[in-house]
Amino acid sequence: MLQLPACEQTYQLGRPMFGETCQLCGGDGRIGNSLGGTTATCPGCRGSGRRADTSSRFHDVTKTKPSHHRPEVASAPSGPRGPTTTEGAQLAADMSASTVLAPDAKVRLLAEIINHESTHGRCTKTFLKKIRKQAKPAP
Repeated sequence: MLQLPACEQTYQLGRPMFGETCQLCGGDGRIGNSLGGTTATCPGCRGSGRRADTSSRFHDVTKTKPSHHRPEVASAPSGPRGPTTTEGAQLAADMSASTVLAPDAKVRLLAEIINHESTHGRCTKTFLKKIRKQAKPAP
């Protein structure tokens, strides 16, 4: 009967070769760049110089764990919930007390007041006139 070398015997038996050197790096654990000068850790043995255990030959990369499918929690919007200046607070109170405006218009104007304060720092006279004009009853 023909005797095979040790490395070929382990291939035929289907067992991992724990004592064998890595075929990519030759056992030194480093791979050199073709341009020269730089080296990197061998991806086959991860720097150990010995052949990696490839007995499983299957590595599942799909995200099947329940921890990967956590529901996203909606965070509260960061920022002010109401006007911060006295002019903005007075204007918001006037808008909420208005009988002419619809409820969705009141919410929209309140958001507009908060946005204007965040960009300008305070409510300008022009902005106050513009908002109050929208809350007046139509002639």
